[in-house]
Amino acid sequence: MSVRWIDLEGAHNVRDLGGLPATEGRTRGGVLLRSDALDQLTAADVERLVGDVGLAHVVDLRSATERSERGRGPLGGTPVRYTEVEVIGPDDLARRAHARAAAFAAGEPPAQVIADGYVELLELGAPAFAAAFGAIVAPGGTPALVHCAIGKDRTGVLTALLLDAAGVERDAIVADYAHTGERMAPIIERWIVNNPSSGMREQVAAFTATAAPETIAHVLAVLSERWGGAADYFVANGQPASAVDAWRQRFVDRT
Repeated sequence: MSVRWIDLEGAHNVRDLGGLPATEGRTRGGVLLRSDALDQLTAADVERLVGDVGLAHVVDLRSATERSERGRGPLGGTPVRYTEVEVIGPDDLARRAHARAAAFAAGEPPAQVIADGYVELLELGAPAFAAAFGAIVAPGGTPALVHCAIGKDRTGVLTALLLDAAGVERDAIVADYAHTGERMAPIIERWIVNNPSSGMREQVAAFTATAAPETIAHVLAVLSERWGGAADYFVANGQPASAVDAWRQRFVDRT
């Protein structure tokens, strides 16, 4: 199963989630993309996404503070539609960063530390994830690109939810998450430069090792145990079952 990377100058973790095996077929290309932050895209990058890919909708999962500090970049000057949902606010972001740093310093396994944090994201971010899903399924909601700051954590959880809701095989969801590890080094370095006082440098070694398959596999197991899977998770958080059906129709090619 080949990875559909989209190589850009101003973002490093951009890929099209088409071609993944699902229970009733394969996911269609040109429907759902994932990425790290887009504020440093070049004009050529924008042309690639809008002109070549046909991007119509960006789902920005960053906090309001992150968005105000970094902005949308040049893509914000195009007709592309934006949905901005705050998965967790700045206070929770700071709390989680400190807790993660302490756990790493104490020698806890990075993959499990990140996995526990993702389970918390499922809980804290449920309204935001459900709203993002509704916006993607709405008319004109695709082709959609989901991103946060790094494109691994908030983006990783929402992407896993969207793939699971579409019936993508669990092994393929896990493999997609793990591919982010191939692109982490330049993203982290850029993040450190833009956030010099965040304490992120102390976490770099752990972060570069934590796009681990077992991390998202644990999250998917908890998702099944607590909610019965992503489809039921979205319904439990206010989305109609018809939206899940519509998502599968749009994203999965049954031919």
